[in-house]
Amino acid sequence: MPAESKLSCSEPVHAWSALGVATAGLAHLENTPPLPCQDAVGAVAGPRAALVAADGAGSSPASDRGARTLVTAMLRLADTLEAQLAWLLDADTEPDPEAVRQFAALLVRHAQGTLEDLAAEQCRPVRDLRCTLLLALVGRERLLWLKVGDGEIVLERAVPSDAQEGGEPELLPHLSTLGERGKGEFANQTVFVDERLAFEQVQYGSEPVAALTGIALMSDGAAEKLVSLDGEQVSGQLSHWLDDLRQGRLRQRDLVRRFYSESFCRGTGGDDRSIALAARDLESL
Repeated sequence: MPAESKLSCSEPVHAWSALGVATAGLAHLENTPPLPCQDAVGAVAGPRAALVAADGAGSSPASDRGARTLVTAMLRLADTLEAQLAWLLDADTEPDPEAVRQFAALLVRHAQGTLEDLAAEQCRPVRDLRCTLLLALVGRERLLWLKVGDGEIVLERAVPSDAQEGGEPELLPHLSTLGERGKGEFANQTVFVDERLAFEQVQYGSEPVAALTGIALMSDGAAEKLVSLDGEQVSGQLSHWLDDLRQGRLRQRDLVRRFYSESFCRGTGGDDRSIALAARDLESL
């Protein structure tokens, strides 16, 4: 895993910058006929930073449509519920845990309803459209996150380093994951957004945004090279991407090239790879 970068300041127009990309895995491209990318991502910088990622189930024939539709629907819902999000995430006081639970349950119900409506429109079972779901919504004081199935949510925080003699301590990025590593009842099983999903299978929570400098949501295909299996180690490559993003240097093509590079593909199963990134202007800390 690459060494971590130092945090460098820039002056973007907004407090947050956001970027996302989803790429078809080599195993999908080499199939006959080629399979579509079953990952989808959405990344919005403002007025409220929001990231959504969905990974369609490989066994579901139309999960690519389900993933794309779900990402669009969750971003639209976040925009529609701005007043509720402001109350939950922008106030100085920590939100009541029950209020967070109720809002998370609302998000899950909307996700299930979105796929149920799409299934009815296409005259197919919901199982054909099922996918995982990762979501992060950012407020002035707190971040709300939600996780259904596998994939990873990574937070980057600015941590002061030990000062050199006669110098000022500098800020270094610290990366950590949210949620449990378990995918389901069995080792190779995960859960999906579908009509059978129970709220007890959903992971969610809120985190303070103090010292928060970046967020990354990624499918398991991308996480395979960026996060260790136990979630304890996260590649410093994420901090390099986040720093490039906040300085306006990162483009979708940079991520695509890396995902298809020989070093990234070596030793993997060739799954689809997707990532959604949000980087905070360090001057706003």
